[in-house]
Amino acid sequence: MEHRPLIAAYREFLPRDELRGQIEAFFSFGPGLPAIDRRMSRQVLFRAGDSFCAPRFADGSASIVLDLGMACTADGRWGGSSRVGGVVIGPMRRVGPVVPAVCPLMVGAYLRPGAVGALTGAKAAELTDQVVPLDDFWRSSSVLAADLADVAECERIACLEAELLRRLSLRSDPGLNVTGLAASIGARGGQVSVQRLSDEAGVSRQHLSRVFRSVVGLTPKAYCRLVRFHAGLVYAGQGPAVDWAAAAQRLGYADQSHMIAEFKRFSSLTPRELASRPWFHPFIERAKARRGRVRSDWPR
Repeated sequence: MEHRPLIAAYREFLPRDELRGQIEAFFSFGPGLPAIDRRMSRQVLFRAGDSFCAPRFADGSASIVLDLGMACTADGRWGGSSRVGGVVIGPMRRVGPVVPAVCPLMVGAYLRPGAVGALTGAKAAELTDQVVPLDDFWRSSSVLAADLADVAECERIACLEAELLRRLSLRSDPGLNVTGLAASIGARGGQVSVQRLSDEAGVSRQHLSRVFRSVVGLTPKAYCRLVRFHAGLVYAGQGPAVDWAAAAQRLGYADQSHMIAEFKRFSSLTPRELASRPWFHPFIERAKARRGRVRSDWPR
């Protein structure tokens, strides 16, 4: 039995059916949060001495994050934070170096590709590589964050979900099932050509790229590159035993040097640096959960 005191918990929760097309998962991080009566899809508990140092990863999807006025330092101490409010993190094509681990008390939602416009009214392409205050889209977001700071985890998730449902507006389809295309790219681990995608969609490459970038915020090629990189996060924390030449081939890179360049671009870390430490990041947990699910029989 584990006797070290519980410092914090990170959890992910499935959205209601009405939001499945827009939300990948809700998430929560806080001090010793109790389990709640809800469909929890992932949980990581942190005890005294554990590291929750999180590298920063580029990502092809947007997210909404609400900071609730407290933060936990690397040594497991919780204290007050000056920030109470929310941000929209757009699709990111590049990130900076790893920063010291200070993780705020927070709640948020990982959005599916193409959902940010319906939930915020923003154009996805205008959010690419941007972190924008949520108040720019929801004038009451700071009030919402302050209210959530005073309630239990279950109420935080329920209130955020209710707010997203309230704001969700059905928009006209641009003529392509972009969400379906993004899911197809994910199922193939990013290993699919833009020409193959355009052939399957029955449109030209130019039209596909224009609509995909408008809805998702990235071109299909850039999105495929990010999905392939995220599949490689399964090697995080695995130590020096990884056969990187085989990993590069398995992930669909031209060679090992190509893989190294992509990892550095999207995380500021080399593959070996990623494998050398027990990093915590939700995307790492997601990659490990999906290991073995990527279909290898898709035509490219």
